[in-house]
Amino acid sequence: MKNQSETLEKSASYRLPMRSLLSTAVLLAITSNLAIAETQKKSTGNTTKHAAKNAEPSKSADQSIANDSQTESKQVLPESTAVGSSTKDEVMEEMVITGEVAKDSHFTSPSTRLSRAEIERQNAQTTEEAVKYQPSLQIRQRYIGDPNGVLGIRGADMFSTARNMVYADGLPLHNQLQASFNGAPRWSMVGPNEIDAVDVVYGPFSAEYSGNSIGGVVNIKTHMPMKEEYYGETSYFVQPWENIGADGGTFDGNRQYFSYGNRLDKWSALLSYNRLEAESQPMSYFIDNTGLRNPTGVTTAVNGAVPTLDTRGTPSYIYGDTGPELVNTDLVKLKVGYDITPDLQAIFTGAFEERTRKSEKPRNYLTSANGNAYYGDNTTDSNNSTRDAVFAGRAFNVQNTGFGPSDDERQTMQIGMQLKGAITDTWDIDTTFSYLDVIKDERQSAFFSPDDPRNRNSGQLQVFDDFNWKNYDLKLSTREFLGWKPLEFLGGYHFDNYNMNFKQFSYASYSADRIGAEDLTRRNQGEVTTNAMFGQFAYHFAPDWDLTLGARYEWWLASSGVGRGRDLPDRSDDAISPKASLGFEPANWKFRYSFGRAYRFPVIAEMYQNSVSPTSVTTANENLKAEDGWHHNFMIEYGLDNGYVRVNVFRDDIRNTIQQVRRASGVFTENGFQNIPATSTTGVELVYDQARVLDSDFDLNFNATWMNAIVEDGGPDLIFTEASGSPTRYNLTGKERIRLPEWRFNALATYHISEAWDTSMAGRYTSDSYNDIDNGDHVNNVFGSQDGFFFLDFKTSYRFKYDLLGKPAKSRISFGINNLTDKTAYVFHPYPQRTFFLEGAISF
Repeated sequence: MKNQSETLEKSASYRLPMRSLLSTAVLLAITSNLAIAETQKKSTGNTTKHAAKNAEPSKSADQSIANDSQTESKQVLPESTAVGSSTKDEVMEEMVITGEVAKDSHFTSPSTRLSRAEIERQNAQTTEEAVKYQPSLQIRQRYIGDPNGVLGIRGADMFSTARNMVYADGLPLHNQLQASFNGAPRWSMVGPNEIDAVDVVYGPFSAEYSGNSIGGVVNIKTHMPMKEEYYGETSYFVQPWENIGADGGTFDGNRQYFSYGNRLDKWSALLSYNRLEAESQPMSYFIDNTGLRNPTGVTTAVNGAVPTLDTRGTPSYIYGDTGPELVNTDLVKLKVGYDITPDLQAIFTGAFEERTRKSEKPRNYLTSANGNAYYGDNTTDSNNSTRDAVFAGRAFNVQNTGFGPSDDERQTMQIGMQLKGAITDTWDIDTTFSYLDVIKDERQSAFFSPDDPRNRNSGQLQVFDDFNWKNYDLKLSTREFLGWKPLEFLGGYHFDNYNMNFKQFSYASYSADRIGAEDLTRRNQGEVTTNAMFGQFAYHFAPDWDLTLGARYEWWLASSGVGRGRDLPDRSDDAISPKASLGFEPANWKFRYSFGRAYRFPVIAEMYQNSVSPTSVTTANENLKAEDGWHHNFMIEYGLDNGYVRVNVFRDDIRNTIQQVRRASGVFTENGFQNIPATSTTGVELVYDQARVLDSDFDLNFNATWMNAIVEDGGPDLIFTEASGSPTRYNLTGKERIRLPEWRFNALATYHISEAWDTSMAGRYTSDSYNDIDNGDHVNNVFGSQDGFFFLDFKTSYRFKYDLLGKPAKSRISFGINNLTDKTAYVFHPYPQRTFFLEGAISF
């Protein structure tokens, strides 16, 4: 721990060590189990009866809008019959699921379901990997354990993080404090082995969700036990890597997951621990793309530079990389459930995660004539007047400040309470309270390598400790509004509150752990609160026909804003978002048109968080307007045996689109948030999903998406400063939206060799896209580009049964390969190359 100011020392007093919290959780679980055991003594014989009752599908708020024909739809299936599942034994099925996993209520929106068995057929070491083959969806996971695993759905690009939402059992994991690459959902608050099912809901067509669902919503349903159970899983993965110049090595990692669960009478409990240790390939390269020159002045001849083009076609040199990142995460979670009635359950969730990330050995490719590493002469190149190194007769500049190590540490706590189920014969409730608190988040960066003879021992400390969000949702629904069976109703209230307080300090001495006073010009803070009321009626006015009408009213307040060292005025806004859907479902067919208007208000980072590093600056904009979108979807679906085929045609028109715009690139990049007057996305989506195709031993899930995302009205001309320093004037009108590929294909095929053995092959294809908003980055397969790629993934699993300690047990052994053909591609940073997996699991 670095020696910090008094403020930081005080904040350290309430940080929770991992070992202490784990001990507390174990003690709570043991105490709960003893109480359960005592209850069992008083009610011997009731457990079996109660379990049998719960094996029947229970009433749920998630079923409130769907009538019988919609509930039986193949669009979204229960876990027990999910597309892609089979009747053979799965090692995870030993953990009995409480009844059937509730069907998705949002039949007004196109949606897909991913079962637990399907997740097991993927090389999924983290939760976000589970959804990577779903339609119109992309996860930017640069490596296993990446904390910046941002999500893009349909017309919401990967860096428009506030346009997608992620929930686990109703608890929000989406991060509406930050934006861009650091606004990824907190996926690691859920272990992948906890998951029973995942629903992906596309578009803002349900009044239940805010305008942050412009892209879509990922709903994760996690496991609760029906009996005493133990589960353990361990895996090892390794990636041989070779890319640019001296950039090579072998990077590996491992993961362990353990859980204990029990259910006795009305009580159920699950204690789990998930640990991940991973080592990444280098994420970034040190490049001079300001334009090579003839040598002038005092220069040093060097070896080891790598000639390349940058994304805009500028001849450049790469002279080093950031080295591997070492990531460790530990997650401990306790869930306790109580059945108030057979159809109404309360669940408490408590989770604590500790995460560290280190980049300790940035690599320098350059050596001078005497064989020593050359780190540069401490000059910048902002005016193109300095070139200190010469390679192959061309001069370029080397930035000393790129070679410093960094060290991040984060501790996060989340608690939640959910009450869900039937409160009367016709009314259901789904109410959730959650609180996520970033107890500690510190990012320490040195500006120089300790081996650099010009090392100034300087650096910076960024403190994100005072980050938290609180959410409350109340949903009431009925299948017979006012006793009239053709009319269903869903309504409720939503509250959220997000807080940010960011501080930055400079090191007086990085090696001596001495930190100076806070830089008050770098302080950013703010608070955003939203209150919302919503209601939605579904009227079944004729056989096979339904009409749904709804609306959502939101009142938004941004307050306590501080940016660039000055207080900012409070802001408030409100909006009404109407929704409508018309459906016709004769026999195996479904036809549905859905409309939704959605307002997406700015998040805190877009308004208040200004950040500065030695190589970049990002400027917030406290005057941003809310995004105002009109969204349409027309769906045609045909039900198959054990599956379906579906076509969606969708269109999004958004005014005041909030976009992070790059204003300058090169040695020093500059970005800012601004509104773009009008953008549109037109898309066609095809989904084919079927188990046991033509009564064979094959399961197949295939989806394809075509999109055209453009700027309809770019507003006034913008000025972009090229890496060379020359200004370029351009207008956004007619430009393609950044980071949104035209084509996406995904396929996951499984062959059941026997009841115990299956093999899966998966493919992911994405066409290339632009990273620069002026579409000037036309060079692919180089550092910084948004490449198209086609990755093939493979996995095979064998399962077997036996007795362990007098109990029936199941085990699984799996072997897998991601990126089977060892392709190299960039999502600005390089994607992983061929990676091997070995996995083992046991349950009893």
